[in-house]
Amino acid sequence: MLFFIRAGCGRHMAFCAVASLASLAFTAAPRQGLADESVPSLGRKIFHQHKDAIVRVTGVAAIRMTATNRPGMNLPEREEKVKAEGTIIDSSGLIVLSLSAIDPSRLVDGREGNSPSGPIKVEASATLKELEIVLGDGTEIPATMVFKDTDLDLAFVRPKADAEEAKGVVFAPVNLADSGQSEVADYTVSLTQLDDLFNNHPAMLPGQISAVIQRPRPLYLGTNVVRGCPMFSLNGKLLGIGTLRLSKTQGQGQAIVPASEVQKLVEQIPASVATEEKIEAQPKPGEKSLPDS
Repeated sequence: MLFFIRAGCGRHMAFCAVASLASLAFTAAPRQGLADESVPSLGRKIFHQHKDAIVRVTGVAAIRMTATNRPGMNLPEREEKVKAEGTIIDSSGLIVLSLSAIDPSRLVDGREGNSPSGPIKVEASATLKELEIVLGDGTEIPATMVFKDTDLDLAFVRPKADAEEAKGVVFAPVNLADSGQSEVADYTVSLTQLDDLFNNHPAMLPGQISAVIQRPRPLYLGTNVVRGCPMFSLNGKLLGIGTLRLSKTQGQGQAIVPASEVQKLVEQIPASVATEEKIEAQPKPGEKSLPDS
């Protein structure tokens, strides 16, 4: 029997302790050259300006698994309901989210599991269907995935072209072009949505940059990264979108993909997609993928 270890967003027990510690540092944070406005006031301004950009994406994942080291072993296909947080990034309703949050097969593909006859190595993939965008007011809009980058663990969905539910909806995107840069020890603000227990209410998480990685592709590491959700510097500039760094040998860790890198992917997305097929990013000449992903 295989067990799935989920890296979802239901994090409120441990999350509360981390957020409380971060809040203490955030409250006492230096102002990073900003005006005399208090740090909590700056955080509230970011929260109220961008909270409506956070949405949920739900769907059903049909997961297929193969035991590569056990020819003939039958691993039945299974279906699983999936839910992920995402960020609206343009006025048409294009949304970026963490691919692994909506596709659970990424968390087990290439890993080893236990069975009564010994360890087995699993290849896994998933077909996503019945995708919907769930806005903060509960509006559900049929959606389709239009692009993905498995290396950066990002996926993009948009409302279906014929979705009646999307007509008249005014989307509130974050602006990828209004981006900034950060350095180690800078204080940050991440936005998120609480889970169903708290009626999907928007929330803010104070954090701090712990590392800035430049190669092979730029990433920020920090506290209170939320997959699929935006992180801002205290001056209100968008730093990037939360994602999951996956390694088949070294585990996983959360990181921020800079807004400029997200924008490069958006530029590869066609204006309209005639089919439900996802288009996957391809490395550009001279561009290296992250190792062992």
